[in-house]
Amino acid sequence: MQLAIAEKTIEDILHADKAILAELLNCNPSNLSVIARQKTLDSGKLDLLYLYENELLLIELKAVPFYYSIIRQVNGYQADLSRLQESHKLIAGTIKKIVLVTNANNAEIQSCADESIELKIYRPEHILEKYFENFRERSAFIKIQSADYGVVRLGLLNSTLNLLAEGKSLREIAQVEGKSPKTIRNRFSISEQLGLVQKAKDQFFLTELGNSITEKKSNFADSNLNENQTELLSSFVTENPFYSPITYTILSFVETVFTLSKSNYPVSSNNAKEFFVKSVGKESTWKTPRSRETATYIFSNYACELQLLTKVNNNFYITPKGIQAILLLQLNRSIKLIEQRE
Repeated sequence: MQLAIAEKTIEDILHADKAILAELLNCNPSNLSVIARQKTLDSGKLDLLYLYENELLLIELKAVPFYYSIIRQVNGYQADLSRLQESHKLIAGTIKKIVLVTNANNAEIQSCADESIELKIYRPEHILEKYFENFRERSAFIKIQSADYGVVRLGLLNSTLNLLAEGKSLREIAQVEGKSPKTIRNRFSISEQLGLVQKAKDQFFLTELGNSITEKKSNFADSNLNENQTELLSSFVTENPFYSPITYTILSFVETVFTLSKSNYPVSSNNAKEFFVKSVGKESTWKTPRSRETATYIFSNYACELQLLTKVNNNFYITPKGIQAILLLQLNRSIKLIEQRE
């Protein structure tokens, strides 16, 4: 399964590391200063607003190929910024319009030029790779058990949790979803280990986090986590690495990619699989190639859904959220080791 690269992930990188943004814009990073990110304007939210020398850089980022309505969107932002300048609510200066997309043809580039918009094409893989390379130059870390319940994506928990929120029992949920009670119980087991439900006398109840997740549900695709749900769940997993075997195993997969990146980056799925199985101590349990493939597929899906990793062409890249998760995992592991020595 190919998961889309979240636009927010690329934006996180460009905001966190202006050297990468400067490379995209072909300018000097020392003269590049951020004014606002996700600036609320009358016509919408502008992704990035920077000051470069005497120019204001209006930057709209897309993690998809160019489409023509972007022109209208960017021109609307320019008009909004001009009005703010006129009312002395924004620094004076020429507004330069820049759009970043993953692909565009010559006609589209010319259409933007006709509107005084500089259209730049970038590769998400390059941004992801460059971010990690820069991070690795400034950092030095080191290295470092588990259960597979057959739930291939965390988004599949949505429908089950929503039905639980309606007061339905395990068997009633199984009937509504057309699944076996064992499948629903496995979903509850995953949910319990993610702090979403708790069990009492063979009955399951939503926790405070579980209620928050169901309240943030989408009106559309129930089988996928939306951005709000992803934020809640990834924060919980990152901040509670030792909460359960599931939280630790998700982060162990992220750490697998981090560790292997010291030799080759990005990290291929095949390399990640072999190291991951060893790192979580499951060589004697996940014995067959099929079981190892399944476990790797499941936990890499979880990590990608939580935007801790991104997968492109069967290669894994670490995102800013993934780096933060590794930092907290290392910190928490060190604290645990210190506690054990005392």
